[in-house]
Amino acid sequence: MSNGTADPILQQEPLRRQKLYEIVVERIEGMIHSGDLKPGDALPSERDIMAAFNIGRPAVREALLALQNKGLITTENGRRAKVRLPSVDNVMSTLDGIVALMIKRADSLKNLFDLRIFVEAAMARHAAKEIDAARLEQLKEALEENKRSIGDRERFMRTDIAFHRILFQTADNPVFDAVHGALVNWIMERWRKIKRTNATETAAYQGHLQIYKAVSQRDPDAAEKAMRKHLETSWKTWAKYLGDS
Repeated sequence: MSNGTADPILQQEPLRRQKLYEIVVERIEGMIHSGDLKPGDALPSERDIMAAFNIGRPAVREALLALQNKGLITTENGRRAKVRLPSVDNVMSTLDGIVALMIKRADSLKNLFDLRIFVEAAMARHAAKEIDAARLEQLKEALEENKRSIGDRERFMRTDIAFHRILFQTADNPVFDAVHGALVNWIMERWRKIKRTNATETAAYQGHLQIYKAVSQRDPDAAEKAMRKHLETSWKTWAKYLGDS
């Protein structure tokens, strides 16, 4: 007998009806996961997909765009879409548009920079424990090139990136390398706009020097501390730019 209280199941939000393009995405994604569609395989033509699902061209194109944004396919004008080989780079690149919108806000950019500090401090610590002689020599050469480039803004930025990237590469893990590449891409637009001088570049080089010394001395604590100090100092330059822009 009912006591007047509605069944909790009936109080839930109504089920959302799937959009046509979502059904296509779900079906093709399932075929990729099952192996029925393999990396390099071409998808059926737009016309064939329209016929198979009895849908219009706009829904097909929306489905292909969603699959591309997931990093599952590549598309080229005039050619059939192809299944893409999954990789960490694919996954990170799908976030580019979202992050670009996020970092237009100063607080979101600070959050991203805090993530950078956390990750890079850990990488510096790892490098101090694990770096081999060959990579240490690469790090030294990158440091020297960084010093020589002071005054050449574009060249300094490239050598700055190269120095940090070697620390990520000491892990011999493509995930870490992809994370570094993504972080660089996400902040590059803002980075180029920051006013830099010989003084700020010299300070950045000095930060790199302290990191190198700690890594070369196999001192994880000092390496982590040097990286944190370097990036926290760098953020002060970023914060001043944000305040002036």
